[in-house]
Amino acid sequence: MTTKFLLVIGLYLSAITYSPKLMAHPVAFAGSYSIMTWNSKEMSDWMLTHSFTSRYSLSARTLRLNTEDGERKFYMPQLNFLLKRWNELSSQANVYLSLGHGGEKVNNSLKDTSVLGLDVDWESRKYYVSFKEEVILSHRNNDLNIYQSKFRAGFAPYLAEFNELNSWFILQFDHSNKVKESIKITPMIRLFYQNVLLEFGASQKGDSQLNFMVHF
Repeated sequence: MTTKFLLVIGLYLSAITYSPKLMAHPVAFAGSYSIMTWNSKEMSDWMLTHSFTSRYSLSARTLRLNTEDGERKFYMPQLNFLLKRWNELSSQANVYLSLGHGGEKVNNSLKDTSVLGLDVDWESRKYYVSFKEEVILSHRNNDLNIYQSKFRAGFAPYLAEFNELNSWFILQFDHSNKVKESIKITPMIRLFYQNVLLEFGASQKGDSQLNFMVHF
């Protein structure tokens, strides 16, 4: 247990509000734009997204990963689709599919790369769980393919309105076939105010993570 890990746990104990818009979904409301970024020691992922309808969006994405094969950088457009949504009286579930094709920077040139992602989540006013599986396919060498999984579970100890500052506690589990620390556990704090979302945390080994999203 590191100091950063304990600090995040301590910050959670002071969290007192709830966000009704829990997930950083790849498709938002029709006509909207969003900027999303996820940052840690192993990766930096940026997406500028335009949602044409509430069912599909187009993203411009840049991704940097520190892998056992060295640092790898990817640039690609990505299409995101809401495949299915279940609306219940007190909960909602979603399934999203993402498809992209672009290039990996290799010796000042771009090599063909494709990405396939599946996001599944369920949320109520109090709890949520989510799972994401992403595959980055190298067209030059199958041994360079990257498989990434992410599972999250979170809850809000108190409720708040949309126009109030909201907070959540999240526990995140990451697995990748190409990262030295193949399994990582990260407790995180999520702060949400109107159209801005901020997440921060530290893993069991003290590695920091910072995520940010804004809709406009």
